[in-house]
Amino acid sequence: MACPIPELFVVPPLRRTLRSEQAPDPLRDQLAAIVERSALEMLDPALIEAQAEDMRLVERQRVHHAGLVVVALVLSALQRSTDTQGRWLDAQRTYESIGGARSGKTSFRNNVRKLVPLMNRMLRRRLVKLAERAQDNALRGRLMHFADVLVPDGCAFKLAVALSGMYPGTGTDAELKLHAVHSVRAGGAVSVEVSAGSVHDSDGFWPECWQKGALYLWDLGYENKERFLDAALAGAQVLQRLKSVSNPIVVASYSPTGHARPVVDDLDQPLRLLDACASGVLDAQRVLDLDVRIQDASGRSVVARVVCVPFGEDRYYLTTLAREIFTPHDIAELYRVRWEVERMFRGWRGALRLDEVVRLSHPRSIVAAVTASLLAATLGQDITRELNALEEAATAAFPP
Repeated sequence: MACPIPELFVVPPLRRTLRSEQAPDPLRDQLAAIVERSALEMLDPALIEAQAEDMRLVERQRVHHAGLVVVALVLSALQRSTDTQGRWLDAQRTYESIGGARSGKTSFRNNVRKLVPLMNRMLRRRLVKLAERAQDNALRGRLMHFADVLVPDGCAFKLAVALSGMYPGTGTDAELKLHAVHSVRAGGAVSVEVSAGSVHDSDGFWPECWQKGALYLWDLGYENKERFLDAALAGAQVLQRLKSVSNPIVVASYSPTGHARPVVDDLDQPLRLLDACASGVLDAQRVLDLDVRIQDASGRSVVARVVCVPFGEDRYYLTTLAREIFTPHDIAELYRVRWEVERMFRGWRGALRLDEVVRLSHPRSIVAAVTASLLAATLGQDITRELNALEEAATAAFPP
């Protein structure tokens, strides 16, 4: 019996090309170029690999590619989804998807920990570069009077109890704290230091060099006469909240029209702030504008301003800002810029997965995860800067 001849299947011709149906979009191409340029500048696997070899962190014959490991760590810090498996599992999965060799979980984590010194060096260099690029940006509005606006602050993260001996906390057994300085001109951090959570914010901010002409904003936790005088005498401007127990000598009180009146007691002796407020010597006005003398134990002193702008409660601000340019209300408004650093920390906690470090218990794993997240933050900071420049160029070319 003859076998039946099978019917031949003929593939119908394609009626459409395989090209994208979307029309070319110059803006999309520009955005893609910005992201690619910023990413490759920091995350060039070959360059990172060469640096790892120069630092003798890896040998030439190895299973893992150091450059791809670092790239995977940074990309995993930006990865956030409902099916997340944790920092290292996500990083290893990303590593394999971009060309890394398959390996066991323990082997991958050991290589991650080995590359911590390299990532620390990458972060330091990246922050310096972003600070240098920030000099090309101009501040606007009230901020145009300053070379930059720098806001120091600290942010703590809970850790596994096993790390309490290395990272003792204040409210918890184990805690890690990031001491950062946010630059308004750079649009992000220009310095970051890591410490145990028990280290006070004030102890984590003692600049070796103050930026002349920059405005430093800090909250109550940073109040310190020596620090204030260091900044003022170095040519920097300072604006800070004043603690309720602070009691500088009052030199003069200014009326809303700018008229100055000496502040002394019945014996023509100078009064301190708390006594002047309690005795009714100051002008009967809700908004106070005073000259005060700040002096430290070594005899250094400057005349600064204390202003009080009621806002539900009396809020006192100590500042070096000139009365001829900034009113008390201007000063209170300027202080709100300090919330930029709070927004930055909020982004680090959520978008960069720093809120997940509690799951890690190895000290070098903690540092690796934090450093990878901070590198991811600098990448986002650089891309944002480029996009802002693109927007400004487009606005200048096509004004509304």
